[in-house]
Amino acid sequence: MNLDSRAMAPSTACVVEQLESDIIFGRLRPHQELVEDALMARFGAKRHIVRAAIQELAARRIVVKPRSKSARVKDFTSTEVEEIYYMRALLQREAARIMPLPSAPDALNALKEVHVRYVAAASVGADQDLIHKLNDEFHLRLFALCDNKMLCKAIAFYTEASNPIRSYGITDASWLRRAIAEHTAMIKAIEDQDRGALETLVVEHMQPSRQRWETMRAGA
Repeated sequence: MNLDSRAMAPSTACVVEQLESDIIFGRLRPHQELVEDALMARFGAKRHIVRAAIQELAARRIVVKPRSKSARVKDFTSTEVEEIYYMRALLQREAARIMPLPSAPDALNALKEVHVRYVAAASVGADQDLIHKLNDEFHLRLFALCDNKMLCKAIAFYTEASNPIRSYGITDASWLRRAIAEHTAMIKAIEDQDRGALETLVVEHMQPSRQRWETMRAGA
């Protein structure tokens, strides 16, 4: 391999990002097999890169890799969804409960700036991956205001695990309008130091995507 080809070879992170996007937005469906040779050909990647990417996706709980079998896109049971959302509600409410109010001005302004970019992307019908990333960035900055790194890490873990569930409807116009309104309300609750409203919002905000997933699965 020459220097140019090595420079062009994708990193594990790049392969993970693309496969995760494919799973989140339904381009790879539940139970679909992830064949190493096919992924190597698709990405122009070495086998160790593909295997490392699959291991990372398995760690994020969106891919399963049984012993001596090919990896497959995870399919969630209703019980797993209930448990994941129970943990998300528990952790996110706790983050709102302990969040110092008033928040540090610089951190709050950074949250507002992400919200502005999210609204702009949603308004112009931007790429769904961009909308998803901005939505994630908003929530990362929101919960970072609680000043508890381990709690934020736990929130991020369960948020990542719920990606294939919460992505349902993420670019739907009505879903986006509600998300924007609720993000705006969260910022206002922080500014008003209304902890009760914030605790309610961070839990209720999760429900539409879960309900949409349940409805679509019921009709499948």
